[in-house]
Amino acid sequence: MWYDDSSALYSIDAIRTATSNDGLIWTNDQPITQVGNTVVTGQWPSWNTGSYGAEDILFNPLGSSSIVDPVDGSSVWANKFVMYYDGTTGDDESVGLAVSNDGINWEGYDGGTAPVLDSSATGWDSGYVGYGTVIQLGPNAFEFWYSAGKAGDYVLNQGIGYATSTDGIHWVKDPSNPIFDISDGVAWRDERTYTPMVIGDQMWFSGVSSSGVYSIGYATESSGVPEPSSAGLLALGGVTLLICRRKRTVR
Repeated sequence: MWYDDSSALYSIDAIRTATSNDGLIWTNDQPITQVGNTVVTGQWPSWNTGSYGAEDILFNPLGSSSIVDPVDGSSVWANKFVMYYDGTTGDDESVGLAVSNDGINWEGYDGGTAPVLDSSATGWDSGYVGYGTVIQLGPNAFEFWYSAGKAGDYVLNQGIGYATSTDGIHWVKDPSNPIFDISDGVAWRDERTYTPMVIGDQMWFSGVSSSGVYSIGYATESSGVPEPSSAGLLALGGVTLLICRRKRTVR
């Protein structure tokens, strides 16, 4: 498991990890480490001045026993762990990529010089991009469902978008985005609509109502992703969960 520690926002200590044999009792709880400052710089105004934690992690059991340098487009998928993570300036947020051989020590893609998924120049995702699910369908096919919001309005979680990639690094946003939006007229998520977790053709995602009630919604994909027929299924107290799906072998 990888999760965020917001008290250490502008440090690599913002991302923590722990292990478990049963998913209930967790040990080895510790902050991750990094090569240089390639994951979190702690220095404004870099896109990764700080972090709100890991977003999704893909595991390759056949990966190298050490980080494969340089970490570039030709070597990313030769590593055991590939992490998509949140990078923030303190205002804007975007998605970075890093690799690891043990899940603890990480090195940022291309020295951490730029995110792999950034906000758009205008529109619904012009300020905040992140927190979602990356699925690898094959060697040259990746999908990303992500949260986003507008710049200036401080609407961090306006809706959910979709992007595709042939290498897991360079992403193309779907022109029909967003899939869901706070302006859809659905009361249980009219303040925030965000954090999609996708498994197969099913999506679980968070919503916050204008009265401040947190919920989890559910949707399935047929032709597009339909709106859930009822309000959020599980009330939450502002808790965000990062779920690690089954292991995937990258060939």
